[in-house]
Amino acid sequence: MPKKKKGVKKSRKTQSLTPKGVLSKVPSATVIERDLEEGKKDISILKLINYNLLFFIPMMVFLLFALKIGSRYSEFFEASPSVVAKILMVPFMAILFFFIVPFIRDREKIAGIRYSIVAFFIVGLGLTLPSAIRGDYSLLLTIPSYFASYILITFIFCPEVLGIERNIRDWFKHRKQLSIVVIYLSIVLLYVLGFGALYQDIYDDPLGVDYAFSLSVEKEPTLASFIYYSMVTFTTTGYGEILPVSTAARLVFFMEGLIGLVMNVVFIAILLVFVSNAEFLSQRREERTIEKEFRKEQEELKKEEAELKKVEQEVEEVEKEESLMKRFFNFWK
Repeated sequence: MPKKKKGVKKSRKTQSLTPKGVLSKVPSATVIERDLEEGKKDISILKLINYNLLFFIPMMVFLLFALKIGSRYSEFFEASPSVVAKILMVPFMAILFFFIVPFIRDREKIAGIRYSIVAFFIVGLGLTLPSAIRGDYSLLLTIPSYFASYILITFIFCPEVLGIERNIRDWFKHRKQLSIVVIYLSIVLLYVLGFGALYQDIYDDPLGVDYAFSLSVEKEPTLASFIYYSMVTFTTTGYGEILPVSTAARLVFFMEGLIGLVMNVVFIAILLVFVSNAEFLSQRREERTIEKEFRKEQEELKKEEAELKKVEQEVEEVEKEESLMKRFFNFWK
């Protein structure tokens, strides 16, 4: 008996070492991310202050650097130093987010990243409010382009902050395509608004040139006109009503056209992946339904076989009884 028990134990061990058993113990991506989240503490007010300093100190350095470039190369850009600084701060802020967002993601939970980003933009809005109260909304209207850069970089590096899983296949399993469309539209609208405000700043620049834009219509352009022009530029349509002429205007046009081209290609690729995955998932569903039906048929066949065996056993028992009875009667005859 002890030997049999040892044999049973060995067989269990060998069963646990099979590929199926090993694969069942491999943690999924969601489990790993949950474990990583559990190992991190909740963000504190002191950390929020530190992250704000970590964000605003490099931002002020970038701003001073942009103003220095604007004052030195004002004639080359054909715009005032302040307008040149606003233009250069768009790529500078994208570079800053490129380093800040992954840095905070490695140290904080998802909720902590959201709190820190909200704190960044609350402080940023607070810094632009004095000029907005005086009636100058140019600084306030530059924030949408920064926020669009943040959403784009967050979507690339840590999409779980936006409520999307890291694994691209999970997007389509959990029907996240609507969230992806909302993210795309929000990035587009924020960039269009921010670049439209930049175009108006270049046009209204008192120290700039009079020929910053070539207009095919004699009507004086407004912010709405430049937002329309920004949308046309972002979608790479180009109707020709407004043409950039100065170096500053062409630089902004180049940046927006490049961002729009990359954005459109990336999200069209995501939609194509969605279409291919939708077909793949539909095939998998059909296969699963076929497998379920096949299993049901097998179970029904097993049940029928079991019933037939029972009937055969009963028939055998009846035949045995009849044979016994015949022998008994034959014996007494």
